[in-house]
Amino acid sequence: MSSQKLIYQVSDLVNQMRSLMEASYPEIWIEGELSSLSTPASGHLYFTLKDANSQLRCAMFRGRASLSRYKAKAGDLVRVRAKISVYPARGDLQCIVQHIEDAGEGLLQQKYEELKEKLNQEGLFSTTHKLTLPSAVHHLAIITSPTGAAINDILSTLERRNPGIPITIYPSVVQGDMASKALIESIRDVVKHQRCDLIIMGRGGGSLEDLWCFNDEELAREIYACPIPIVSAVGHEVDVSIADLVSDLRAPTPTAAAELVSSDTATNLQKLNSMWQRLGYAYTRQLERLGQQVDICFEKIEHPSASIRSNRKQLNNMSARLGRGIQLRTDENSRNLSFNLRRLSANLPSVKIKTCTNNLDHLTERLKTATVNDLTSRRQHAQSMGSQLNMVSPLATLDRGFSIVRDEHGNIIRDGGSTSIGKQIQVDLKSGQLKCEVLDVDTAPST
Repeated sequence: MSSQKLIYQVSDLVNQMRSLMEASYPEIWIEGELSSLSTPASGHLYFTLKDANSQLRCAMFRGRASLSRYKAKAGDLVRVRAKISVYPARGDLQCIVQHIEDAGEGLLQQKYEELKEKLNQEGLFSTTHKLTLPSAVHHLAIITSPTGAAINDILSTLERRNPGIPITIYPSVVQGDMASKALIESIRDVVKHQRCDLIIMGRGGGSLEDLWCFNDEELAREIYACPIPIVSAVGHEVDVSIADLVSDLRAPTPTAAAELVSSDTATNLQKLNSMWQRLGYAYTRQLERLGQQVDICFEKIEHPSASIRSNRKQLNNMSARLGRGIQLRTDENSRNLSFNLRRLSANLPSVKIKTCTNNLDHLTERLKTATVNDLTSRRQHAQSMGSQLNMVSPLATLDRGFSIVRDEHGNIIRDGGSTSIGKQIQVDLKSGQLKCEVLDVDTAPST
């Protein structure tokens, strides 16, 4: 009994191996040292990943290579996302790389994703909490490096679009270990000073490591709690930081942030000119309608001479009235314009202040005069009342030679029956007092 041998063609075997590898490893992550880097004019990247014991050939085709932000260098420890395949022409095992990144950056990306998920679960990215930006910025705070490109982009954009916005720059480091704490302190300074109603915070582009301070959890919570709206402008459009997600508005670049918070002065002038043109067109159309009404009146004139004369007279009257009406309307509009200009001039702050100052001076003089007159009147009245009071005063009675008699308890004795013989009494004179003893009492009324 004979057995038939299974014989493969080389290409068939290689193709089966290729299909098997691609099905078994559709997409995996591999970490290793990058070596034997080749960058031909085609734009493809060819290199080898190796560790202490093994190596793999890798290819990253032009389309993927052009999208990668990582600049491959021999000797770097990298992490790639790749498909495992077989290169049929040589039968070599190779990795078709879809994405490449620095191995350290990969760890940062993992931390970024973990923090992003945590804060999202807590609701820090919720749109319901985000503050509305003011329609017109009265004072803008800018938190960034005072020497970076971002501050120049922001200031030049604001100068071009709306140079009238007051600006306060809160300088801060925007890269490194101390950057997140510096950014937090700057936000707190803005809130403490209470003069700004909008904040732009950001910096120019860079690697994930360069921008890492904007992925700090403490900074994210400070942005979330800030009572002043914050526009985050970190890096380029492809860079999305935690600060971008938690801020009230994310701008793709610092320049875009400046454009978002400022109204274009040129655009406002164009709108004003457009409104003025529309007003002119409306006035012209009104004159045209009046002219059409005059034409209609001409068409309705009858041919008989009497009717023609009558209608011509009416037409002349109407034309005159129309002319007078237009003239009156023009004069009235001119008077209204002059009146409004005078009112506007009269209501200038300087005029009002001067008027109020004059009124205050006049009222002050009136108050002084009224006060002097009132004091004089009251003084004269007091003197008159004092004279009258003095006339009925017991002291005046004493001046006329009379005296006041009191018992030992100080009560006034008005008749002889109020005391008795031997009692001690006191006699008040105009000048001095007498201590006396009652020797006799006569109760008969004096004549």
